[in-house]
Amino acid sequence: MLKTKPPKKPINSYNISGTDITLRRGDCVLMRPAESDTPPYVARVERLVADDGNNEMMVRVRWYYRPEDTEVGRRVFHGEKEIFLSNDYDMQSTQTIQGKCVVHTLQQYLKLKYVGVDDYFCRYEYDAGERDPDVAAGERFTPKRVTVYCKCNNPYNPDTYMVQCDTCKSWYHPSCLDLKNEDVEKLDKFFCSRVCQEDAE
Repeated sequence: MLKTKPPKKPINSYNISGTDITLRRGDCVLMRPAESDTPPYVARVERLVADDGNNEMMVRVRWYYRPEDTEVGRRVFHGEKEIFLSNDYDMQSTQTIQGKCVVHTLQQYLKLKYVGVDDYFCRYEYDAGERDPDVAAGERFTPKRVTVYCKCNNPYNPDTYMVQCDTCKSWYHPSCLDLKNEDVEKLDKFFCSRVCQEDAE
């Protein structure tokens, strides 16, 4: 008689043996990489599963990608702690989890008084499926459009210094105006152009 494999049992929470880490659905976690010089992978817990057949606790995760893991690579407007929620799912042993982290929205991230090593932010989702040669790499990101700033027309990077024009209220990178950050910081008022300066007088 053919033996059936014991079913996997979904559970609500799980404490990883030998740690103080309690996992729940929706938690964001750091997954141990194979190479010691590689930063930990980031994932979101979708489901906890007790695999009685192998006497092992498993977790179904949805991976976050770092900019350099995507087809377009890291761009100038990507923040140091920026990651993208992908449609790449996987089953992993809970023993590969080295800790929990927090993935904020960009708005939440900007309000942090202190950014810890386990703080990240996400403003895009990334389609990690098989590449369609007729679709541009940039089209893999959702939303397709976000607010852009400065003469460079790039999205906001929270790690890059910007200054607001006192007249037009637009934001600029000093370097895009051939200015140095330290010189701009000394100004009582900043004007992005001669026209804006004349309008303020």
